[in-house]
Order: sequence, then structure tokens, then C-alpha cells
Amino acid sequence: MPFFFTIFLLLLGCLLPDNALAFQSHAYSGLYIHQLAHFFMIVSLFFFAVKARQTRFASLKGWRHIIAGTWLLMLWSAATMVGHFLDLQISADTLFLPPGANIPLLRLTGWQEALYYLLKLDHLIAVPAVFLFYRGLKLLREEQATPSYPGQDRP
Repeated sequence: MPFFFTIFLLLLGCLLPDNALAFQSHAYSGLYIHQLAHFFMIVSLFFFAVKARQTRFASLKGWRHIIAGTWLLMLWSAATMVGHFLDLQISADTLFLPPGANIPLLRLTGWQEALYYLLKLDHLIAVPAVFLFYRGLKLLREEQATPSYPGQDRP
């Protein structure tokens, strides 16, 4: 039943769209703390990926998916940090609504605006990262569910 309710909510969300803003706006003091959190996340994930790669578990397919997801999550966090910095430099008139138009136009005056709007597509990195984590955990669960036979080495 929860599965069908989730599908219903997803379909309802598709039928009633609203603004979907990728980068969350932060006040200056909140932005500094938020950027620091992104930095610590990158450092933590880096040490996790390196340490996980050095263990005997890295030979398991599930752990390889998790490690790949970790690297993608580091890339996502770094891209989001750059996007937050660029958010401070982008002028408010980059998106404007001409008279009589229903769809706003995008005015790119420099590389910062182009990079900013390219980095707003951060979900193209985050979703595959989370999927790799999911797939890795699923593979690990499947590997644990398979019966082990005497004399067979398990990691």
C-alpha cells in the first residue's frame, strides 16, 4: 500500500508543478556554515572512499558501487559549492520576463552565468550517486543471502 501511495504522490507532483530550485539560497552567515559543511562532506567522503578501497571488501561488486557513488557524491558537493559561490555573483536580472511573454528569458552576460545555470543541473550527479549506493547495498544484501558452502571463503 505505501508503494501505491508513493506513486500517487509522484504522479500528483507531476500534474501540479511548481518552481523547483536546485540551489538553496542562504543568508551570508548561513552560507558560510553551509559551504563549510560541503567541504567537510567532501573530506569525509574522500577518506571513506580511500579506506574502503584499501579493504578486502573492495573486491565485492556491491562495495565497488558504493565507492563509485561516494566519488560522485564528492563531485556533487564540490559542484554545489561552486554554484553557491556563483549565486552571490549572479545579478537578479539574469532571468527576466519580457512584456507580453509567459516564459522568462535567460540573459547570459558572462561565463559565470553559464556555469551557474549548468551547475543548477546538480541532480544529474546526485541521483546517479544515490542510485549507486542503493545498487551497492542491494548487491551486498543479495551476496549475504546466498548460502555459503563449507570451505568457501566469505569476505
